[in-house]
Amino acid sequence: MSKEQLPVFKIVDFNKKYTKPDFFIKPFKEHTVDHPYIEHTDTPDLHLFPHSHEHYLLLLFTTGSGTHTIEQKEYQVNRGGAFFMSPSEVHLWTVSEDTDGYVLLFNSSFYLMDALSKQYFKLPFFRAKNKVNYLHLSEESIKEVEPIFKLMDAEYKTESRLMHSILRSYLDVLLYKLANLVEPTVHNNDEPSSMIPALEALIEEHFIEHQPTTFYSDKLNILPDQLNKLTKKYIGKTVTTLIQERLITEAKRLLAYTSLSVSEVAYQLNFSDNSYFNRFFKKTEKITPEQFRNRF
Repeated sequence: MSKEQLPVFKIVDFNKKYTKPDFFIKPFKEHTVDHPYIEHTDTPDLHLFPHSHEHYLLLLFTTGSGTHTIEQKEYQVNRGGAFFMSPSEVHLWTVSEDTDGYVLLFNSSFYLMDALSKQYFKLPFFRAKNKVNYLHLSEESIKEVEPIFKLMDAEYKTESRLMHSILRSYLDVLLYKLANLVEPTVHNNDEPSSMIPALEALIEEHFIEHQPTTFYSDKLNILPDQLNKLTKKYIGKTVTTLIQERLITEAKRLLAYTSLSVSEVAYQLNFSDNSYFNRFFKKTEKITPEQFRNRF
């Protein structure tokens, strides 16, 4: 496809009723009918062009078939398929016309509003290390979690006085139910500090303009060595590695999903020298940017 920028959707793009919407839920089939970014073709499939979100996304498929690609990794769509995405992750799908389920979107501010002690970044599908994007639910598990989606959808439509509090409670139950399906075993309390998601948010905002670790340690009011010790302990990587991985991820997105030339991608990622960008990319991916693009 010929695009120079990847679309980035906000929750307000799906529901313009609220001036500051932080939550959205809708049955999948209704969602694909209501929003024009779905391309209806002559084939009995629905094609979604590559895009990302500024919010967290949960998808549960209850019928249908097809594929769902997240960051160039393709998964099969079928009954029981549950997908979890964090802000900025790029995805697209091609699914059969009979596909249905639920689309659920929320911002971190919505989830944390009633209880700041809650830490969504500890959940397996939103954490920094060993993140889970896909889970296939058994029939028993579908019967356990689908009613929660239905309750949330019904509450969202009623717009009651306490709707947001009720939805947050349902969301809490849903996320922990799903987390328990991913990791039923109780783990120890060696959990990351809140500085890890704060660092991730800073990297997401500044990775193109700022690469030195000192920029991030200054923002977080911590010494660079201490920050690196934290990231090594909880993620197994240095701050520099995290920034470089984010640059590579963005480069791959632009190469795979836009019509920008390799030189334009390098410029957009703040590489002053195109040959340096090529060396930087090949060192990590073992192929050149052009060879990577040819795969798509």
